[in-house]
Amino acid sequence: MSAAVVGVNGGTHSAAPRRERERVIVMVRGGDSPGITAALLRCVAETGGDVIDVRQTLIHGIVTLALEISIGLLPEDQLVFRELLLLAKKLGVRIEFDIPERPLQTEITDGGSSDVKEKSAATASAIPEKRSYVLTLMSESNLTAAFLAPLTRLLEQRGVRIESISRLSKDSMRCLEMSASLERLGDTSFSFDELRTALYAFGKEHMVDVAVQQENILRREKRLVVMDMDSTMIQQEVIDEIARHAGVYEEVQAITHRAMGGGMDFNESLRQRVAMLAGCPASTFKHVIDHLVYTEGVEELCRALKRLGYRLAVISGGFTAITRHVKSVLQLDYAFANTLEIGADGKFTGRTTGPIVNAQRKADLLVTIAQQEKISTDQVIAIGDGANDLPMLAVAGLGIAFNAKPAVQAAASFRINQKRIDSVLYLLGFTEAEQRELTRAP
Repeated sequence: MSAAVVGVNGGTHSAAPRRERERVIVMVRGGDSPGITAALLRCVAETGGDVIDVRQTLIHGIVTLALEISIGLLPEDQLVFRELLLLAKKLGVRIEFDIPERPLQTEITDGGSSDVKEKSAATASAIPEKRSYVLTLMSESNLTAAFLAPLTRLLEQRGVRIESISRLSKDSMRCLEMSASLERLGDTSFSFDELRTALYAFGKEHMVDVAVQQENILRREKRLVVMDMDSTMIQQEVIDEIARHAGVYEEVQAITHRAMGGGMDFNESLRQRVAMLAGCPASTFKHVIDHLVYTEGVEELCRALKRLGYRLAVISGGFTAITRHVKSVLQLDYAFANTLEIGADGKFTGRTTGPIVNAQRKADLLVTIAQQEKISTDQVIAIGDGANDLPMLAVAGLGIAFNAKPAVQAAASFRINQKRIDSVLYLLGFTEAEQRELTRAP
């Protein structure tokens, strides 16, 4: 006995029968010509199919189109197969069909109920939860099949499926972006941290930077970039350069190396090094500024980010006289560093004034700037190379160790070991062509 449904005017009618539908994957490949995609989609619509998903790529004039459609199970619904085959022959392309095992939910064909697509709790729980990831691969030379083959096996062993691969570098295979997913079927053994560690070790073995990020809206909605200065934005360690003029370069440089590698407390290392600068004329700052060597790509990075509306900051364990200059040259919005005390004789006293910008203060300043900009720390990118940058990298949504010391790379979640610091833009998904457009002078 069929159920009755009360109509809007008080009458009754029989409830519409539920109708099963199935998913079909349609793969089309052939020479590209205008109208192929439109013709295929129109054919699906005219034969009663619904499009669930569509993906298309074009490489050297060859188009590959994947359609996921739903169709009914009645004989007249199967007409879509015949019509698509005829259309493919007319267009001169190859076409294949695949029917996945997982069925679609049932739906009501017409009239009656507002619950057109009801899904039972049992059906919902049967659909695996999907997590999406983005992998960015960077190399100084081309990424080879000898690297990519074992990489894909590593992912497959952890249940991570590659869904698409695109080239971000324009004329070479130096940078690829992979979209991947994990479909969890009650398996709690998967660990994102373990995957990230395994990818880092694998990439390090092959001298390839491998970054994996969870794909979500915040990955593409960063708003603030905070950078260390010495050995990050510039190629020198400022205190070492001042030490050259004070005649204590080797002594100071040795302490700097220990501190940046994590082998010495930063506050103590700063106190010891600054004490050695006592008596050096403050005019040394001008000499250092005149001989600054900026990291390759830093001007392009800052120009691109400013064009995108980012706010930029330098937070340095160096000195304010230099960060003020760098802020002006690169049009940054914030600059924080230590202040070297200068005596009445115009020479360094061997002390600093004000709070020391150490590891914890760097992280605190990042949070303070984010609060001032009214954004979350998930929307912050932090870039640094030393041990005193690690807390700052950890608190940022995207914390990048740039050409960092080994201990820093091992502790960081993201690493870039490329010559150009604007390689950071690859982690945001920008192609090389897009980067050139962003950095083009107005």
